[in-house]
Amino acid sequence: NAGIKAWTARTANARLEYYFPGVGQISAGGFLRNYENFFEAVTFRPPADFFELYAIDPSVYGGYDVATQRNVPGTVKTSGVDFSYKQALTRLPPWARGVQVFANASAQRVTGEAAANFAGYVPRVYSWGVSLTRRTFNVRANWNYRGRQRDGGGLASDPQSYAWVSKKLNLDLQGEFFLRRGLALFANLRNVNDATEDFEIHGPATPAHAQFRSRQDFGSLWTVGLKGSF
Repeated sequence: NAGIKAWTARTANARLEYYFPGVGQISAGGFLRNYENFFEAVTFRPPADFFELYAIDPSVYGGYDVATQRNVPGTVKTSGVDFSYKQALTRLPPWARGVQVFANASAQRVTGEAAANFAGYVPRVYSWGVSLTRRTFNVRANWNYRGRQRDGGGLASDPQSYAWVSKKLNLDLQGEFFLRRGLALFANLRNVNDATEDFEIHGPATPAHAQFRSRQDFGSLWTVGLKGSF
């Protein structure tokens, strides 16, 4: 669209942080962002002034629909919050010393006329984990959760249908055992729980048996070896 205007946004942020003695912190924050002249994808039968803008002969192309972008007349709003926590647990018995824990969470929301154009963003993301560090070894366990996300339009015959990517929870494990200075055994286990990724189509006219489309099975990737520095 040669006549489209650049979009602008105004953002307000707020954050509160607290630092624990030693290693650790906790924080929470939020934001509000307002978009003006936001882009919206549209398909329409063009009026006469559209052909004048591009010097196109309407007698040849007047019977075709046009897929382009336009400026949304209203305001599109996005808002979100996030939380973060990390701390080394010091008040533990001697056998449990060296433990650290962490957790992160974020949530986003889109409202306004062009909210449907925010495809691909993830509304909910969570991660948490625990680690144990000693002089001769260390082990870590990390969980990552990604909420259900919209991936774009679905069926051409049903403009109100959308493609969705299912929610997913991954577990990763890592560890090192030091044989001597500069030499260690290591293990890196990705997606230990073998989480899959499903793709679906949902809409008012989409029957239940037609919603599931495909599945990606990445499997679990295990890497084990010996590493050293000299």
